Order: sequence, then C-alpha cells, then structure tokens
Amino acid sequence: MGDERNILRNGLVIIGAIILGIGAYLLYGALVMVNYMAYYHCMGMMCGMMVYYPLFLPVVLIVIGAVMIIIPMALISTKPQGLGQPRQFTSAENTTVSDTNDYYGRVLKLLPKAEREVLEYVIRSGGEVFQYQIMRDLGLSKVQAWRIVRRLEEKGLVEVTKVKGRNIVRLKDLSKAGQ
Repeated sequence: MGDERNILRNGLVIIGAIILGIGAYLLYGALVMVNYMAYYHCMGMMCGMMVYYPLFLPVVLIVIGAVMIIIPMALISTKPQGLGQPRQFTSAENTTVSDTNDYYGRVLKLLPKAEREVLEYVIRSGGEVFQYQIMRDLGLSKVQAWRIVRRLEEKGLVEVTKVKGRNIVRLKDLSKAGQ
C-alpha cells in the first residue's frame, strides 16, 4: 500500500512539474506580448482598455501545477506508515528478533509479511502490546490489525486478553507454543 502511495505521489508531482513548466514557458511568451501591447497600446484588433488576456492561461497553469506538486506531497506523506515501513524504534527497543528467541526467529521466516511484521513489533515491544498500538504504529486499519492478531492467535504464537475494553497482545510461552 505504501508503494502505491509513493507511485501516485510521484506521478502527480511529475505531472504538476510538467504543467508548471508549460505555464512558465507560456508566461514568458505572454509577458513579451504584454510588453508589446503596452508599447503600442494595441494588439491586432484589441485596442482600447488594457486587459492582459494573454496572462490568464499561463497564470492558471502555474497555479494548477503548483497545487499538483504541493497537495500530494503534503497529504500523501502525512499518511500513517504502511506495513513496509514500521516506525523507528528507540535504542531501548532496538533488539533484533533473533537475539530475543531462536524459536520466534525461525517462525518469522515462515509467516506472511503482514503477520511477520506484527509479530516482530510485539517482540520488539517486550512481548506485550495493546492492539491499538499495533494498528497505530504499523499503519493498519482496526480490522486489518484485528485479523492479523487473530491469525497469529490461531497459530498459537500470541494470546489476546481483554482488559477494560482493550486487547492486550502477548507472546505465548514457548512451552505452550509447542517447541
């Protein structure tokens, strides 16, 4: 999902830059024409009041190009990070999965990407984390987080306990996990 956002953002930025370039080129031509109009007070049959019609199109294109560059960069980059880009952990949380437990290290290799990243997050968080933190920090929807945690629970890797309306996801004991 993160790659699709990047592709969309980059595409809109490139299109915006092209429109901005065309608008700047047309603005240069329009300014030359306006200079000519100001000097002779007449352009073809357009004599009389000085309304700079040639400036409208380039200015509109420049505005559209700028908007197509700024808006995607502002909106898409502020989206929560997807599964492919988990949040940056502080040095206290910076333990590798293989250091934590060889069993989970072997299991992680067999899991699908989404489940692997959620289980890695639980391990890095000390083996216990609220489900809403998984959702928030990995950029998942509520339903996605719930389904992934449920699959991990069905596989016997984590256990979920409800405390005051919130799910706490804990790593299962290795003796119960089937080592």
